Amino acid sequence: MKTKKARFESEQKNRILNAAVRVFGEKGYKGATIRNIGRAAKVNSALLYYYHENKHTLFTESVRMILGEFLETLATRRRPFSNARERLTYLVDCVFDYYTEHPERMRLMALALSSHSNLFAEALNAIVREKVLVPLDVLREGMDKGELRRMPPIHAWWSIIGMCLLNLLTRDLPVQIRVPDSAMPPFNGQERKQQIVDLLVLGLADGQSKE
Repeated sequence: MKTKKARFESEQKNRILNAAVRVFGEKGYKGATIRNIGRAAKVNSALLYYYHENKHTLFTESVRMILGEFLETLATRRRPFSNARERLTYLVDCVFDYYTEHPERMRLMALALSSHSNLFAEALNAIVREKVLVPLDVLREGMDKGELRRMPPIHAWWSIIGMCLLNLLTRDLPVQIRVPDSAMPPFNGQERKQQIVDLLVLGLADGQSKE
């Protein structure tokens, strides 16, 4: 059972990490400072250094927290799948739903993937030691059952997360673009998810397992 002090420290650490996610997401790794993260968390810089050695470790821990929570969401919602479409729909739905609930966290994950792959790898390696990588497990299971084409599961997952994040991060872009003779409808989450799943089924499903 946690002591009162341990609970207080845990709450402080969570407040700092949540503030770090917001600041890193808004300013990027280079633009964020320990001082403005402390200001966002309403704590002084000395307390941040008490919990985290430097900005590098704070960024990595922030990404690790996001990955951990995302994997918990996937694990909680996991269910038996009867075909490739159900399996891929589950993965796409989880990405879209997590983004809807925590857009700032997914933006930081996209930033880490695109601009700080070494730091993302550090965070992911820490997670691998603690948790099962649910999306890879789901994809590997589909390959073993003959539903999905055989390939490294990580490659299939990068394709899924890449398509989902690109669509989510650019969701407001179509209404700002003026393309001659081409209507640009507003973002429709359900419709876009279906389109992504259709494309993934064509590319990843194996033969008769497409439906």
